[in-house]
Order: sequence, then structure tokens, then C-alpha cells
Amino acid sequence: MEIAQVALFAVAFIASFAYAGYAVMKYWRYAHLGQAQEIKSTLGQKIKNIVINVLLQKKLMKKPVRGIFHIFIFYGFLVYGGHTTSQLIGGFFGPFQMPLVGTTGYEFSIPDLMGKVIPHFAFVYDYALDVFSLLVLAGLAFFALRRWVYRAYELDRPSGQSMIVIGMISTLMISTLVAEGAHGILQGHSHGLPIRESVGALLASWGVTSANAGYWYIGGWWTHIMTVFAFMAFVPNSKHAHLIWAPVNFWFEKETPKGQLAFLDTENAKVWGAANVQDFTWKDHMNGLSCIECGRCTIECPANRTGKQLNPKSIMGDLKHALMEQMHKVDAAKKAGKTDEEISAMTELRVIDNYTSQESLWACTTCYACVEACPVGNNQVDAIIGMRRALVLSEGALPGELQTALTNMENQSNPWGVGSHKREEWAEGLNIKTMAKWNEEGQKPDVLFWVGCAGAFDDRNKKIAQSIASLMNKADVKFGILGTEENCTGDSARRAGNEYLFQTLAGMNIQTMNNYGVQKIVTGCPHCFNTLKNEYPQMGGNYEVEHHTTYLDKLLKENKIQVDPSKAKELGLVTYHDSCYLGRYNDVYSAPRSILEKATGGKVVEAVDSKSRGLCCGAGGAQMWKEEEHARDEAALKAEGITYERVNIKRTKQLVATEAKTVASACPFCITMVADGVKSMEKEESVKTLDVAEILAQTAK
Repeated sequence: MEIAQVALFAVAFIASFAYAGYAVMKYWRYAHLGQAQEIKSTLGQKIKNIVINVLLQKKLMKKPVRGIFHIFIFYGFLVYGGHTTSQLIGGFFGPFQMPLVGTTGYEFSIPDLMGKVIPHFAFVYDYALDVFSLLVLAGLAFFALRRWVYRAYELDRPSGQSMIVIGMISTLMISTLVAEGAHGILQGHSHGLPIRESVGALLASWGVTSANAGYWYIGGWWTHIMTVFAFMAFVPNSKHAHLIWAPVNFWFEKETPKGQLAFLDTENAKVWGAANVQDFTWKDHMNGLSCIECGRCTIECPANRTGKQLNPKSIMGDLKHALMEQMHKVDAAKKAGKTDEEISAMTELRVIDNYTSQESLWACTTCYACVEACPVGNNQVDAIIGMRRALVLSEGALPGELQTALTNMENQSNPWGVGSHKREEWAEGLNIKTMAKWNEEGQKPDVLFWVGCAGAFDDRNKKIAQSIASLMNKADVKFGILGTEENCTGDSARRAGNEYLFQTLAGMNIQTMNNYGVQKIVTGCPHCFNTLKNEYPQMGGNYEVEHHTTYLDKLLKENKIQVDPSKAKELGLVTYHDSCYLGRYNDVYSAPRSILEKATGGKVVEAVDSKSRGLCCGAGGAQMWKEEEHARDEAALKAEGITYERVNIKRTKQLVATEAKTVASACPFCITMVADGVKSMEKEESVKTLDVAEILAQTAK
């Protein structure tokens, strides 16, 4: 009997481990059939990522209730590690005869061995095991209720995979509690562990005695271990493979700035962007494999929240399914000796259109809210930009109005298409020197003020550029501008997928600034700030770059600018709208608020969705230059309780709901979008939209 049980155990053990190992290695190899990507990160950073995001579950705690229940399950798995390992070892070496004939089941126990070194370890461990068994069951019940009773919008239903996993994990917990409860009856003495004693008492009330408890014990043992084997075989091919891939994803998380897109070598790259499954990088595929499809990205996405087709969860899910369903064909084609061109011509490998719609891709504002929310370290924006690059660079497929903006950038160095010779007109009468003028005088300013296209050409935003300049003059800052030598930084071109145009514009700007020996730059726009600071270094443009809010805040703290308290009273209550490219991308939250606190005497109120969870204005990712996408299915929207509207309208409603008299921002795109929102709500008379610099300029002495 014992030999037969050991043989059965060994077969199940080897089969489950072999199958799971094969599946993991298969997907690892498939992922690396994608494009190469160098991950620059130190060992210390890798370890830090694992500790913070895997062991401490930091990102999950952005939603504390869900985070806590997930922690119950996660740490339950860790606590169960010793127990399950004991069973795996005991399965080969422990006696298996029924307790009826003189034994009590497997004898090997890691906690018991540890107890010989650490007093009372086994008791403490067993107590923790019992407690976490109940906590895990509580966590499973919570997530089951969210999915099937409360029907949380972001979760798919019916989701058979989730049902299977919840059933398996529940079985693991219950079978252990039953086995240990029966074990106590067999021993005929108290464990001293209240949960096990309670389970034993329950079993006794059902008629379990020392005469038949052995069946319950050995049945619980086999149920637990066989469920472990089934779980191991099931997980690698399911969405719950995040248990395997999420730690790997965090280990290989890039250490480059959040606001930096991958550089595309337009001369030597094998592919321009990602249209087919093999065009994505191996790290993109690792993101897909890590996705648990929890939908945390979806509920933060401004496009999805306002009824567009874009669903960041589907972006990752589509990529995962494309890998699982199509990459074996790439593998087979390579083994058959087909060329890259022949493989690329296989239409079934295409991710765009076959899995992800073009309309979804163009709805993205690149606000980074999905990346910020993702608990497994995925970067949906990188995948979206990769597909946009393929559409624009390889196929010339992009919205018509966006093409107009890109053509304007190419011809006039700005998306408005205004003559580039007019770039200095905003500064007329302000006695502002260009870098060329400083150079003629044989001098060099301390700061280059990067005005940006909006500040130079848009009538509303010219006033903001003038306010920034007046404040720097007030603080006696020696600064210059490039004037007609300044080109668009290329932010919108790069986010639209036109990497070639971005690099052309960036190359000209870098050459100009390096010729003047520029070292420090202050920008009037978060998009310019992010591009100059985080992306120009990819092309040799290395500068100290500050956004105007952080720079002005320093001037305030140094008393180079002072606020007149009597003027501050006139502003009334102010609320601040976070720019995505200033906040989430570059973690600038305190400086603009610090300025407003001083400028208003502390009359600042936060809107719904602020700071790292701030809702996008709707203009980022080149959305400023195009119309928003259509609504997804109207019936579905109604069922989901979502209203189709423009992103800026939804955000403006949140800001106006604070009852603030002034909505402040620090981005020309945001100012434009929020001002349009206020106008659409017919609130122009009661709500002002001002840049932080304008507010400070109004209240400065």
C-alpha cells in the first residue's frame, strides 16, 4: 500500500513539475522571439523593486481595501511554503499507511526541524498557518463577491479561470484545516491551537472519532497535495501566471526616467514600431504575461472613463493572447528557414486590427495613469507607442487632423502652423534678450527660458510666458530665449509615433543649445520640460532642466520674489489641476501647491483625483491636435453607468465641483482644455483659469 501511494505521488509530482517547467520555459523563449531590449538597472535597484513591489505589495495598497485582502492571500502563500514543502518531501519519505494500522501519516516537518533550533517555532508557525488559512479564505470571498455579486466594472465575467483558481486555493486551505483537525482527534490530545481545535470539534460533531479520523486525515493530505499539483500545471497557461512573471517583470524593470520613451534607431532598426507579435520587445511580452487582468489600469484610464474604446487592460491582454496563440507560428517559421520579411507577411501574426483596434490606440492620452496603477509593473504606454510608430512610420496611417499638426511641425516647427519667424513676437516690449544677443555682447545668461510653441504662438498662453518672464525679471535673473532659433521639442510628434520627426526637431534644438553652451533651462510647459529633461539625453542633449513652478518656488523661498498679502485676498478659493507630464511623469506635486499657498494665503482646495491619481485634461499624447474617438457600444455604456463625454469636460466638472473661484494649472495644454471645459459649462464669469505663474505675478510685490 505504501509503495503504491509513493509511486502515485511520484508520478503526480514529476508530471506537474515537468509540465509547469515546460510551460514557463516555453513562454520565456517565446517572449524572447520578440525584439531585443536592453534593461539598464543596478542589482540594488532590482532588489529594491522586488522588496517594495512584491514583498511589500506597495502598488496594490493604492487601493487599501483590495490591497489588504490581496496581502492576506499573498502572505498566506508564503506562510504555506513550509507546510507544502514538508508535504512534498514527506510524500517521498514519510510513511503513508492509514493511521488505522499504526501510523499518523507523513512524519517529515520543516517547522518541527526549525523548532529544534528556535524554541516554540513549530507552535508559532502552526498558529500562523491556521490564521492565514482563514485570512486567505476571507480574501478569496472578498474577490469573489467583487467579481460576481457586486460586479465591479473592471473585472471580466464569467471568468472561468478565476473561478477555478479561487476553487483551488479554497481547497488548499480547507483541506489543510480538515486534515489538521482530524490529526488532533487521532492524537487524542489538544494541539493548543484554537482554530485546529475548533475544526476538530466540528468534525467530532459530524461523527468523526479516533476510529475513522485517519480517513479524514489522509484524505485531507491527498486533497491538498493533488490540488497543489493541479495548481502548478494550471497556472502557467492562465492569467494567474502573474504569480510567476510579475516578480520577473519587476526584476527587469527599467531604471530610465518614467517620461522617457524607448529610442528608435531609425537607420538601423529591424522594425519601425510594433505591428506584429514578433515586433514587440521581449519586455513588452513580459508585461503581457504578467498581466492578471485585474482592471486597475482600466478604471484609471481617462479615455475609458469617458466612454472611448481604449481599455489598457485589453492592450496587455491582447499582447498576452497574441503571444500564446501566434508566437509558435513565428518559432516554426524561423525553424523552417523563412526570412524576417516572409514572417512579417504572415497576416495572422498582426496584433494591430487582429487583436487591438487602431481607434483604441489613438484614444490614448499617454497620461501614465494605467502604468501608475498597475500592480505588476506593466507599461501599457510603451506598447501603445510601439503600435503607433508602426502605423505612422511604416503604414502612414493616422488621423487626418493629427497629420496636419505633424506637417505644421515639419514645415514651421510648431503644430499651429504659424510662421516660425513670429516666435519672438510674444516678447515685444519686455526687453528680453535672445541667446544670439547675449552672445554678441560676449556674455552668457544663467538660464535659458524655453518658451515652447504654446507660449510663443497661442494668444492665451503668450500671457503665461509673459508672466514667467516678468517674474524672472523681478527676481533679477539673467535669462535669454532662443527666439526664432527655437523649434518644437517634438513631444507631440514622438507621442504620435513619428519618431523620425521627433529626432529631426530634437537634433536641431540640441545643436543650437550646445553651440550656445546652454547648461540650465527653465520651461513654461511640462511637455517641453519632460522632453528636454528625460529624452534629449538620448541624443546627447544633457542639461539641467526645471519646470517654471519649481524654479519660481525656489525664488520665493530665497525671497527674490515676495507676495503682497493684500493682493492674495482678491483671488478667493483656488484649486490646482495636476498636469500628467509634471506630476505622474516627473513627481512634481509640491512646488506648484507651495506657490499657490503663498500666493493665496492658504486658500487652496484639492479636487477629486489629484496628485498621482490626477485625471488627465485630455490633451496629452498628441490628443491636443485631434478629435476624440467615438463612444464604445451605447448599450454597454449604459449598463456600465458611464457617460460618453470629452475628457476635458469630465475633468472640468471635478474642478468646478470644488467651488473654487480659480482653477490653476501649470501646463499650456491643460489651461486650454480646462478653459474650454469651463466655457462649455457656461462658467466663465464665475470660474477663472490661470497658470500658477499668472497667479504669482498678480500677487507679487
